[in-house]
This record gives sequence, structure tokens and C-alpha cells, in this order.
Amino acid sequence: MSNTHSVTASRQLTRLFLMLFAMILVIINLLFVVTATNLIYRYADDQAEEVIETIEEDWPENQNRETFLNAYVARQDDDAIEITDGKREYTSPKAHKIFKRIDQRNLAIKNLQLTRHGVYYLRQQKVHHHRIVKVAINVDDLIKLTGWLLIVTLLINLAISIIALPIIHRLAKRWTRPLTSLDNEIDAITPQSDRLQTLTVPQQPLEVRKVAQSFNQLLERQYRTIQREKEFIANASHELKTPLAGILGHVNLIRRHGDKHPELIGKSLKYIDQEAQRMSQLINELLILEGHQTKKLTEINLSKIILAEVESLQGAYQQKFITDLNPNISYWITKGDFQSLVHNLLENAAKYSPTNSTIDVQLTTDDRHIILRVADQGQGIAKENRQKVFERFYREDESHSNKVAGSGIGLSIVKMIIEKYHGKITIHDNEPVGTIFTVYLPKSK
Repeated sequence: MSNTHSVTASRQLTRLFLMLFAMILVIINLLFVVTATNLIYRYADDQAEEVIETIEEDWPENQNRETFLNAYVARQDDDAIEITDGKREYTSPKAHKIFKRIDQRNLAIKNLQLTRHGVYYLRQQKVHHHRIVKVAINVDDLIKLTGWLLIVTLLINLAISIIALPIIHRLAKRWTRPLTSLDNEIDAITPQSDRLQTLTVPQQPLEVRKVAQSFNQLLERQYRTIQREKEFIANASHELKTPLAGILGHVNLIRRHGDKHPELIGKSLKYIDQEAQRMSQLINELLILEGHQTKKLTEINLSKIILAEVESLQGAYQQKFITDLNPNISYWITKGDFQSLVHNLLENAAKYSPTNSTIDVQLTTDDRHIILRVADQGQGIAKENRQKVFERFYREDESHSNKVAGSGIGLSIVKMIIEKYHGKITIHDNEPVGTIFTVYLPKSK
């Protein structure tokens, strides 16, 4: 069952967890980059806003304007301010050079300008209706700091990944250990064993426990099926061996003494014919039981078939059949199936009932079922044996089994046919003596 060339569940889980772990790390790093970029953008925007507000409030009207600008950009040498007041322009040191860099074709993300000499946040705003303020904030230091933090984060991610790999692999092996144990136990199962073999059911995880329980149920059903088949083969061999032995015995008798005693030939041929018919009937019943005789369903009148079977059996048995049949009940079933069902039920009742006793046959319906009821006045069936009578070749009273003709599989055929049409059969005591078989066939919806 195991395949060494296939990927094990442990490896699959390890790969899956590593992929999930890697995806989580990638997402975290992306969130870090996005958050850091947003913080840089907000910081630069706040700085530019502060410059513009200061200029709007404190801009000197007549003197010290260059000093004012020089003092403001002294904190950051690469910042630049340009103020256009009417026809005159005021700039901070290096402003012309910085704005010239920015005015070149550069990659821009919103207000961020990526130049060969650095990254600038550019903002322009009109104040006092005629004055235009243009501010460039250099954010290189913040970007470098973010880059160093990202490198540190990636190194931490790498270290965590190296540490996590054996831990994930160990956890995956631990979680798949019940599956591995099940696989080994399944490999150890031998179909030829005469004992029931089951798997160890783990408590965790729940899914594996359910799989093990289901597999055990399957093994138990298979074991019972194999045992029934072995028993069936043994019983069928025994049932066929008995008439076959008798036939061979009479053939040898004719061969040895037929010339001198011709009167033996007629008796032997009669016995051979009876046993051959018995074998033929047994084989036909076995074919029915194994489902080799199937025909198309037709809607048939059930009471007509019951009356025909009653009439046929009245000539062979000395019981009195009393019928109470609804003549208008029809059902979708093969004619052969219903004939076999009725024949075996009635014949079983007749075989195990005293001579001249009464057998009641009733056909009725309720809201959901068609009900066939056969009540005899025979010896009855013990409660503990009422399910066993449907087993192949089972007879409750083995001491009298040779006195009752038949193959011993009639009720097995009845059970098989009823289950084929999703019905059910019950057995109850008849009063004062006897047995009642009741068949329920579901009505078509």
C-alpha cells in the first residue's frame, strides 16, 4: 500500500507550512515597507506644512527675508525653499540647484521625487493670494534608516526560517504519525487470515480516528462476508454432495445388478430423477440468491400471483389455505421475484405445519406499505432464532431436517428479494400456536 516514490504526507505538510510561513513573512515585510513609506510621506508632508504655515504667519514684509530663509533651512542642508512674491523671487541656499534637479525628468510617486542625488518631497502652495511657496524636503536619511531596518528585518526572517524548518518538519511528522501507523497496519493485513484484523484507533486527530473507525467497520463487514461465503460454499457442497452420492450409488447399482435384476432399474431411475430435480432446484435457487436472474420491472397484480401459488401448493400439501386479498393492489416488481417470494413463504409455512392445519394469507395496504401476511399453525420459531432462519441452509430443528424436504435457502431468497425492493420482513408468534411472517414493501412515490 505504501509507495516509496510518492511524496509522504509529512513532506507535504512540511512544504505547506513552509509556504504559509514564507507567505506570512512576505506579507509582514510588505506591510513594513508600506507602513515605512507612509510614515516618510507623512513626516515630509508635516515638515512642508510647517514651513508653509511659518512663512504665512512670520514672513517679514520689508527686511531680513534671506536671513529668514537661511535660518529655516539650516537644520537640513539639502532642504530648499522658493518664494515668489509678485515679480520678485526669494530662495534659500542651494534652492536653484535642488529645484533644477527636481525639474528634470525623474521617477515620481505622489509628491516624492526620486532623483540621482536623493529623494525629495515637493510641495507648492499659494498664500496671501499673491505669494507662492515652493518647498522641497530631503528624506534620504529616513529612507536609509528604513533600508537598514528592512535589512535587519530580513536577517531576522532568515534566522527565524532556519530555526523554524526543523520545528515544522518535526511537527509535521508528529501530526502524520497516526496516518503512518495506519498505513503500516494496513500493509500488515493478510486477506487469508481466519481471524478478524482491525486497526488501532488513535484518539487524535479526529479525522484520522474517524477514518480508522470506518476502515475497521469495513474490515468487519468484509470478514463477515468472507465467513458467510465460506459457510455458504461448505453448506452448498454438502447439500449437493448428498443427492449426487445417491445418484452415483444407484448408477453403480444398475451397472452391477441391472442385467440380473431389471426390476431395480425402474426404482433407481425414479430415485435418480428425484435427486436430479432436487439438485436442479437447488442450483436455480442459488442463482436467484446470487442475483444472476434479473428481469425488467413491470406493474403486476399481486393478488393474482398469490392465488396462483396457493392453487399450485394445495395440490402438493394437505394444509388448508385461507386467503384475504385486496384484488386491486399492483406493484412494480418482476413477476419471477414476487412468485419466488410468495412460493417460498407459503411452502415454508406448509412444510412446518401439521396436516389439515390452516394457513392464512392476507394482502393489504396502509399509507406507506403493501403488506403480505402469512400465518401458520406450525411448531413456531424461538425468538433467538428468528434472524437466523434467513441464513442460507439454516434450520432451527436439525434433528428433523432430513424429514422436511427442501434446500434450506427458501427464506434466504425471501429476505434477498425483500431487501432488493427496500422492504422488510418481521416474524411474530401466532396464537395459540404457529408463526406469522409479515412482509412490508414500500409504495412507489
